[in-house]
Amino acid sequence: MKYLVLLCDGLADRPIPSLGGKTVMQAADIPNMDKLASGGMCGLIHTVPAGMLPGSDVCNLSIFGYNPAEYYTGRSPLEAVSMGVSLGEGDVALRCNIVRLGDNGTVMEDFTAGHIDGVLSENVINRLKDIFKDESNIEFYKGVGYRHLVVLRGTDIKPETVPPHDITGRKIASYLPSGNGGDLLRRIMKKAEKAFDGTVDTGDGNAVWLWGEGRRPSLPSYKDMFGLNGSVISAVDLVRGIGMCAGLDIINVPGATGFLDTNFEGKARYAVKALESRDYVFVHVEATDECGHMGDALKKIKAVEAIDSKMVPIITEGMEKFGEYRILITPDHPTPIELKTHSADPVPAIIYGSGIKADGNTEYNEYIKPSFDIKDGYRIADFFIKNP
Repeated sequence: MKYLVLLCDGLADRPIPSLGGKTVMQAADIPNMDKLASGGMCGLIHTVPAGMLPGSDVCNLSIFGYNPAEYYTGRSPLEAVSMGVSLGEGDVALRCNIVRLGDNGTVMEDFTAGHIDGVLSENVINRLKDIFKDESNIEFYKGVGYRHLVVLRGTDIKPETVPPHDITGRKIASYLPSGNGGDLLRRIMKKAEKAFDGTVDTGDGNAVWLWGEGRRPSLPSYKDMFGLNGSVISAVDLVRGIGMCAGLDIINVPGATGFLDTNFEGKARYAVKALESRDYVFVHVEATDECGHMGDALKKIKAVEAIDSKMVPIITEGMEKFGEYRILITPDHPTPIELKTHSADPVPAIIYGSGIKADGNTEYNEYIKPSFDIKDGYRIADFFIKNP
């Protein structure tokens, strides 16, 4: 049996007045996903354990099959794994976003700094390394686009931080890092302002935002849990990091960006190709989430239609040659246009392929008639892989 997960980040939504009360999934033209919904079984997955926040870290851990309540140690340590950054027991990793603040630095205007490109973001990170060169316990590492990493060595801080994508358009004063170590993070953010003094070109970026703190994680391998070898395809260090902790190979797809300009077809083709020598592949697509954070319903429709037209046909046709196969299509969490951030609502999923009987659904959206309802979201992996 070959297994493929197509994770459409933040895809699920809520009714949108500008779309006549439809959700993005209802308004989009997604005939290929609808076809899989008609031929497979549809259900709901509750990816956020009680008491936890609906971050992509928590929710993707659930879809992979790891109980976040047991294994979650923070977002940034997972990204550090992907970036090849080693963490000791006394180290704390944090996400370092390059952002754009408006209104004289008081409002979170754009948590992506206009989706700053690699060259400009490298300018910022190199400048930060120079500014902090005399503080050897503070290390900056370049990631992808606006997403970067800072590691604090030998510290016992436990700060409280807020993701910048949760506060778009809001005044930042009440969302700055707080708690044990909050003062240190605020000092770093203040000192980092020197990186945007015009010495180098920083595009739309004019500040950094620190969040997603955590310590070194430890996950059992997919081989140990399910007896499978496999791969992960994603442009996002967080998802790549989970895959690496799970003992899965990382496949780099040329042109994978994490936004609307990503190489949709390439991701699908590389995924099918990977299954010639592997049992399992997890394909993550970020564009739907990014458009949700932007609050742009039309762009989010464009993103899901690209997944449907450019990826799903390649995947379904490619999987058929293996004979025995299963496909899981699901979001990790909703990113409703009205909120511009994540919600903890259960997400709609399709399971299609060998041994799966049609359950009467004809469309794929938030209002499917569920034939399964996975309350402990992390159990979806076991259900998908082992369900007879």
